[in-house]
Amino acid sequence: MKHFYRTYILAVVFSATACTSTRLLTSNVPPSKVRDIQKFETISCISLMETGEYEKRNDQMSVESKFLFDDILLSFHKLPVTGEISAAGDLNKQRLEKEIQYLVFSADREQKISHLRITPTINSLLQMAGKRFGLITVTAIDERAEGNYGTDIAMYAPLGTLPVGKFYQTPLKTYSTVYAMIVDAESNNVAFFRKSSLRVKKARLDKAVLSKHVNALFSGYF
Repeated sequence: MKHFYRTYILAVVFSATACTSTRLLTSNVPPSKVRDIQKFETISCISLMETGEYEKRNDQMSVESKFLFDDILLSFHKLPVTGEISAAGDLNKQRLEKEIQYLVFSADREQKISHLRITPTINSLLQMAGKRFGLITVTAIDERAEGNYGTDIAMYAPLGTLPVGKFYQTPLKTYSTVYAMIVDAESNNVAFFRKSSLRVKKARLDKAVLSKHVNALFSGYF
């Protein structure tokens, strides 16, 4: 996962303080026309703040979270997903991931989608499948692992003192963010974009939290 991707995720998730979803951004295509959607592979990134202020991606948990999120997403019956699309080969997968990052983060940063056009790899995959609409999803979860400060704080807190030169920050809670975008190959634009953010105690493999995300993302559209 590229460094700019992790940095952007951290900036976004630490700005979230409660269960929120951004303003729904859509094209002029009505929701009733958005059907037969093909789902692209979800990008998932779970990062743990294990020591100090340095975050580290946990690949195993990222994969587990992706599969759990996909199960919940595809069980959302209002969402008209009829198939899945994936890129063949490592190079194509890397290109697809970069294009997804570009589209999602551009929409989130600028809070508009009218200027966005479908990128080459995404467009090619939809054209090869003979489909118009594609669903893009990105999940990001950051949390501080428990016990970072336990030993030192337990030792010095009863005395009311801390070692000179040491800085102790309150352990961070878990921040969970999910992005959803629907691209329209026929119109060469983005039909739908929304972001959902949650601040919770535990989120990495929490079905209830991920279900809240899905409902928040598509509420009022499908």
